[in-house]
Amino acid sequence: MEYDLLIREAEAQDATELIALLDQIGHESSFTSLDENGIAMSESEMQRFINKQAQSDNQITLLAYLNEELAGVINITADQRPRVRHIGDIFLGIKKAYWENGLGSILMEEAIEWAQSSGSIRRLQLTVQKRNLAAVHLYKKLGFIIEGQQERGACIEGGEFLDVYLMGRLIDK
Repeated sequence: MEYDLLIREAEAQDATELIALLDQIGHESSFTSLDENGIAMSESEMQRFINKQAQSDNQITLLAYLNEELAGVINITADQRPRVRHIGDIFLGIKKAYWENGLGSILMEEAIEWAQSSGSIRRLQLTVQKRNLAAVHLYKKLGFIIEGQQERGACIEGGEFLDVYLMGRLIDK
């Protein structure tokens, strides 16, 4: 099937739709920190979050629409303290219906390109469950390296603990 793809920065009026996406991702996958409770944010909280990011030079939320349906999100958050404001933490979430179609690669490439042009982000980092082989492969393909392993870094339904990789990539001019 052919898709029309649109990637754009999130705006405050996207809050309800973004919450619904994150809630769906929480239900569909145990690969993220989201669970059956989803993002647990109100519409006004999400609007404030999006507005705060829009006013910052070291944070962004990008939305991916396929045929006008919100299919995925990538978010870079960063601290504002001078000594660590150059470090961007990545969250990537995609609806299960769109897994294995290259959307994760496209969103990661967009995030890396944004970081390179931001003038402030010089390191991207993320955590990924060790068992999420497809995601680990994607991140390695895009230049991320495994910098460490956190034992029991995640816990899924039923109380099962999972190890996670700590991965990072330097952003140079």
